[in-house]
Amino acid sequence: MTSSSSRIWLITGANSGLGLSLAQYVLSQGDKVIAAVRKVSSIPDSISAAKPLVLDLNATDSEIKRAGAEALKIYGRIDVLVNNAGYCLTGYTEELDDADIKSEFQTNFFGAISLTQSLLPAFREQKSGHILNLSSIAAMAGGAPFSMYNASKAALEAATETLSVELAPFNIRVLLIVPGYFPTNFLATAGANGVRPERATGAYPDISAVPAAYAARHIDLKQVGDLNKAVARMFEVVSGTGEAKGFVEAGRREFVRVLLGPDCGTRLRAKLQLLSENVEAAKPIWSSTDMDEEAFNKFAQQ
Repeated sequence: MTSSSSRIWLITGANSGLGLSLAQYVLSQGDKVIAAVRKVSSIPDSISAAKPLVLDLNATDSEIKRAGAEALKIYGRIDVLVNNAGYCLTGYTEELDDADIKSEFQTNFFGAISLTQSLLPAFREQKSGHILNLSSIAAMAGGAPFSMYNASKAALEAATETLSVELAPFNIRVLLIVPGYFPTNFLATAGANGVRPERATGAYPDISAVPAAYAARHIDLKQVGDLNKAVARMFEVVSGTGEAKGFVEAGRREFVRVLLGPDCGTRLRAKLQLLSENVEAAKPIWSSTDMDEEAFNKFAQQ
């Protein structure tokens, strides 16, 4: 067991990108890290103090839950679960292979849910803890050619919102971490996970340069997120300190989204404005579908 003052973090995909940066920061703050990776050999020396856990989110449900049980044995508890591991499948919906779509959802959604399920009995028993689910601004304000990535993150967001309500009686906080653009290997990976040549129809614009163009646009705008600042904010959301103190003290269970990056906040505001305009434009439709009084009276008396 570790000292009661140290939190235990289980971070999936802790060997690269945001997951690695978070693991490094958490360790620097004196907390403990369990680094969940597919291969232990992929864990860099910078987080050698972390305890390794072999976890493949594309494995079976039982294998994922077994890994969760093994994680609990390492320190005897887990205080913060960070469902960070994921990747982006790139391509237009018509051209994507069914197996690739299912793999995308398995890693980004089903695997994260299975791991969470494996830990919930322990979280409930200790009546404390945080679950941080890594989403993306693309879940609510995404576009082509990332339809299935957007959909997998949207599914995770919907599940997270409800899970937050379910776990409120047990003093467990469930949050969505919603990053905008940060310089990781995410875009390079997105470019490599695309349409198989035999599936290409030739009907859609070329997507090979999309990931690089996205990064270039942010550089032109001088808007590039700082990973070190992002993970510091994530830590502060858990600890209730620093820039996140006001957010945590507000204490509203409905506040599940932690936005990272000005581009994220701007895009979400634009999406909310669009949704508001959509609701108003559709008002003649949605306001005209209730039963009339006679039909309602008959229905109510059944």
